[in-house]
Amino acid sequence: MDLPVPPSAHLSPVPLNPDEGATQFALPSHGRLARAASLMAIATVASRILGLVREIVAAWLFGATQAKAAYVIAYYLPFFVQRLLLGGTLSIVFIPTLSRYLARNDLQEARRVSGSLFSLVFAMGAGMVAAGYVLAPLLVPIAAPGFTASAELVSLTVHLTRIIFVAMLFLALAVFLTGFLQAHNDFTVAALAPVAFNITIIAGTLVLGPRIGIEGLAIAWIAGTAMQFLVQLPAARRYGLRPGPIDVRHPAVRDFGRLAVPAVLALAILEINAYVGRFFASLLAASPAASPVAVLDYAYEVVQAPAGIFAVSIATAVFPLLSRHAASGSHADLRTTASLALRTVLFVILPLTALVVVLRVPLVALIFQRGQFTPQATEAVAAALLGYAVGLPAIAGSYVVTRTYYALQDMGTPVRIGGVMVVLNALLASALMRPWGVGGIALAASIVSVMNVGLLLWGLRQRLGRIDGRQIASSLLRSGVASLIAGAAGAAVVALVRPHGLVGHSLQVGAALGAGGVAYLGACYLLRVNELHTTWRLLRRPAR
Repeated sequence: MDLPVPPSAHLSPVPLNPDEGATQFALPSHGRLARAASLMAIATVASRILGLVREIVAAWLFGATQAKAAYVIAYYLPFFVQRLLLGGTLSIVFIPTLSRYLARNDLQEARRVSGSLFSLVFAMGAGMVAAGYVLAPLLVPIAAPGFTASAELVSLTVHLTRIIFVAMLFLALAVFLTGFLQAHNDFTVAALAPVAFNITIIAGTLVLGPRIGIEGLAIAWIAGTAMQFLVQLPAARRYGLRPGPIDVRHPAVRDFGRLAVPAVLALAILEINAYVGRFFASLLAASPAASPVAVLDYAYEVVQAPAGIFAVSIATAVFPLLSRHAASGSHADLRTTASLALRTVLFVILPLTALVVVLRVPLVALIFQRGQFTPQATEAVAAALLGYAVGLPAIAGSYVVTRTYYALQDMGTPVRIGGVMVVLNALLASALMRPWGVGGIALAASIVSVMNVGLLLWGLRQRLGRIDGRQIASSLLRSGVASLIAGAAGAAVVALVRPHGLVGHSLQVGAALGAGGVAYLGACYLLRVNELHTTWRLLRRPAR
């Protein structure tokens, strides 16, 4: 989960004498900060790779069948509710609230607030599980109206939804502990917890899936989220976290409730927009090997991998600097930093977009095609992947642009634009799915992503005066041309190398990626793409 760095990130917890039962804060060394940053980066990449392995295991056991489609809806329903009520709100509101007390060294009050909010989260989470169990039969037909044609499919989805709602309780508690530890500037355990989460789900799926079917995957989610919570609990207890009475009159608890409202609105827009495609996919006819809901989900996971690894990492790393520039009123520095981050994201993502487009079929086959995941499913997922890939640069760029708004403490503009995009996404998806099926739904999402980031950039230009548009456009053009060359090189390799089995697909994809990468770097050098030289200088700079 993408949690912001708290304002107290310059403070480092140092336990005192155990008899004192308190914690003081001291400045960390540069080496310690560098090691923490490196560990977080490694853990993030490892977690995302393991997340893809998790999907590979699910594809092997369950393919793109209706059973997997039932699981997709059963997962996203509880996750949507959990994100709105607890997870996302905790990320946005809790860390700054707790950090204010820690920055003042008011440790007793910090513990009191943390204990009260922990109990509140547990109570809300338990209520969410109970409500989800009761309301699941009503929620599933709303989330996936196309499922109502099959009573058996609805029944399976309701059953899985009830199971996964239990996992959302543990997930909410795990997110709370992550925020608590980050507010104490302890990032190590919080960074490793998602790794433990994915490993547990993979192991649980491999053990339970062959024995009890898709229900095993849902139960594995309970084990995974419980593990994510439990691995962080000892560290949180060392910093004094204990459940406490819920004090609804405490200023921090009241602030939590007050600030949660705009946070929920912002998250609702994001989550609803992400869910539109699955809603319409449920209305499409399914084949035994390729359910549209499952197909769309697999394609989305593939296209989100490069965005999550590169774009989110860059945007998260630059966010504190954007915030400092915004707080100081230096719009020139804010504009320069945002422009550089956006150009860097596009420099990395554009060639990957071109290569995903030309390699979509062998790439999907390499990742998923084994066990219950058939060649027919590969073709269907590849078609949806093409639709999503068109919008990958916009999806990646939006991470930087939205964080620039957050640095300016403006959540309203992204929410207003996002609300319009939800309606547009629904209209386009309903129109494009008729001729192109899931590919049309994915293409609708890409069109909306491009329009969304375009409107956000226009809004920033109005607010900041300018956004270095010429420099961004020049970089986009040069990197775009180089990416087309990279895509052509990858396509040539695909045409020349004919795959046979897993090894053949591995060689084909690996050779195409290598040829495309070399072609891209060479083209960027000849076209004098500034971001290439900037990246090279950063890599050559000696570590300090």
